[in-house]
Amino acid sequence: MAANTSYQRLHPLPELKGSLLLKYRLAKALTLISLLAIISMAIYSIFNPNLNFVSDKEEDTTTTTTTTAGAVNNKAQPNILASQKDKCYLPNELKIRKSEDGTYTPPSPHYSLLRAVHFASNEEYQKYCQLYDTVLDTFSDVWPYNQNGECGNWQKQYIGLHKKNMKMLKNYQAGIFPDKKDAAMIENRPRFVSYICKEVPKDSNRGCGGLADRMGGMISTFFYALLTDRAYLLDWAPMNPLPLEAVWERPHIDWSHDPEEMESLFTINDGEEEENPYLGYQKVDTLNKKLKVLTSIMFPDGADTDFKDLWNGTYVEVRSNRGYIIRTFNQSPKYRKMLNEMGLTKENTFRCLTNFLFQPTTGSRRFLNAYKRLFEMESVLSIGIQIRTDDNALANPQNDLNTMEKWRHFFKCAGELAAYKKQSHHRHIVFFLVTDSHHLREEFVNLNENKEAIRDYFGEEVADISSLIITGLPIEHIEPDQIAKYIHVEDPKAVNLERMLPGVNSAYMENWLLGETQYRVISIQGYGKMASFYSGDDRTSISMPKPSLKNNLPACNTDDVFTTFDWLSTQWSLG
Repeated sequence: MAANTSYQRLHPLPELKGSLLLKYRLAKALTLISLLAIISMAIYSIFNPNLNFVSDKEEDTTTTTTTTAGAVNNKAQPNILASQKDKCYLPNELKIRKSEDGTYTPPSPHYSLLRAVHFASNEEYQKYCQLYDTVLDTFSDVWPYNQNGECGNWQKQYIGLHKKNMKMLKNYQAGIFPDKKDAAMIENRPRFVSYICKEVPKDSNRGCGGLADRMGGMISTFFYALLTDRAYLLDWAPMNPLPLEAVWERPHIDWSHDPEEMESLFTINDGEEEENPYLGYQKVDTLNKKLKVLTSIMFPDGADTDFKDLWNGTYVEVRSNRGYIIRTFNQSPKYRKMLNEMGLTKENTFRCLTNFLFQPTTGSRRFLNAYKRLFEMESVLSIGIQIRTDDNALANPQNDLNTMEKWRHFFKCAGELAAYKKQSHHRHIVFFLVTDSHHLREEFVNLNENKEAIRDYFGEEVADISSLIITGLPIEHIEPDQIAKYIHVEDPKAVNLERMLPGVNSAYMENWLLGETQYRVISIQGYGKMASFYSGDDRTSISMPKPSLKNNLPACNTDDVFTTFDWLSTQWSLG
């Protein structure tokens, strides 16, 4: 039947006229424009791969997808239309520009940081974004100190004293001394105190310790200098494990010196024809001293002790890994009053002295600011978690067996703490982990892809509004020679400036960032304690018992659980 059907010519469609023709042409033009836009964006993405993140409640592009394993992925997606002039957008990766002065440049912040920033309120995201320099393609290196007088009023006076004493030191080194019979000049002669950390003795275990021990000794020695009108000097032996000048800038006073030169200059040799009353060298060693012994050394007369009477040398050289700042506030009403008048308190002294002495180098400031600005957001509740596993994880990372399950009690505590402290203005919760275990750190941050696992470890109340972040910085022991004395290191590495610089910088940067979080769950050893002191905020840390005491775990949803500065000052490297 179909074969009998004849073909027929189709009549042409009527010509488009009037409004219909106009609509057709507009549609055709829009199609061509859209096609050109797609091609342009494709070409642009080839040469400019850093597409931008959007952060606006009305334009939130956060998506939730389920992987084949059932894990939830709620990573922020890039917005290819980030060209609005009235908004700021961050690139896909926060970069740390190579330091212009040749100092250490850390790697880019871990991607988990940018992911967490995306969940902040739009207003705070915009403020954060403005700190990213799109011209230099790096984060801000601005590092303010005492802008609002939060660290008191003593800095200018001490800087003047330090400069005056150092000027006189140059005269001494040139052999120029005041009248040796002028009693007033002798009484008011410039005095000096230095903290030194010598190379680790080969046949001794009396090294100056890791970062926490050293910080306690360094800051307390400056504390003594401040209260006794002495110029402060500071030195780590070049290979112990590197010079301090490679780690920190000296923002207010120049504490660099040559310990051997100072010892030679100030030592009074027997048999000299005329003793120089402007000289005098004295050694002080408080390494590893226990609480009672250190108290008897620093406060021999109890509350009436005068620090100026402790050591008489014009130049006093201190070797120490012990702190006594908090104990001074508690032991001496006289010094407590003096310090308070200077604007220093039990809470802020450690932080204020640290930031007065040390400023991170350019690249480190950019890295630290990227995290600090997140922790400072009002819409973000930040909880630091510091887990000290053991030196085996550091010495032989290939044998690292630390897992989330092994340290579950830390995460459970952090989750309880977050739920307890969360306020109505907290849009998001950030858990920040610092640990010496590569394996634990990777397992922790990978939980961002699995909400069910976050719910399991941190609790139902906070799981859906939480991010887990790390720095991604290298993990190295600051004193590798000490480890080798009691642990067989399967893959020993050379101790030199190039290899140790990243690890030492990582140790102090993570410690300072831990102190920038609002609350902390910390191991009982010294590292977490120093972060607590640096926070400047008493009763914001929870000290967890050692793994062997897991049957005595604290309930972390009450204010009674917080560790006090007073208690911390009696533990480990004291305080």
